[in-house]
Amino acid sequence: MDWLGIISVIALAVGGICALWIALDIMAGHPQQMWIMNWVWPITALYAGPLAVWGYYGAGRLST
Repeated sequence: MDWLGIISVIALAVGGICALWIALDIMAGHPQQMWIMNWVWPITALYAGPLAVWGYYGAGRLST
């Protein structure tokens, strides 16, 4: 596997971990006011990774 393949696998793993982290936080007692945002935040984390976690804790979790 070349270096670009390794970087892509790492990026996918980080995105998956971030999505799982946000989903578990939502299920642990911090649901959003709009039900659709319970889906939007984890899906956003799949492609934005740590940036989505930062946004979730900066704006999304404040709206609970």
